[in-house]
Amino acid sequence: MDDRAPDKWVLPRLPDCGACGKKGCVSPVIPGEKREINWLFLFLGQMLGCCTLDDLKFFCKNTSNHRTGAKNRVLYYAYIEMCRQLEPQTQFNV
Repeated sequence: MDDRAPDKWVLPRLPDCGACGKKGCVSPVIPGEKREINWLFLFLGQMLGCCTLDDLKFFCKNTSNHRTGAKNRVLYYAYIEMCRQLEPQTQFNV
């Protein structure tokens, strides 16, 4: 992966709306206050790509990870960090 998130992480497939029938229009509500973002919910739903670059930089800053570069790079580090937190004894802990 060369420390870059794949396109399916950067542009996640959004679910269809059951109420109106529109395809791919249901996106997560991401609070304006970065401290209130539910990172685990976004990770498990594979929706971290819906966050802005600033949101991802905030996450990486608070988890002591590299936070400069393009969105796909910062998103990659956010995904890896979430994996490390959920499975600390695996290969993600390098």
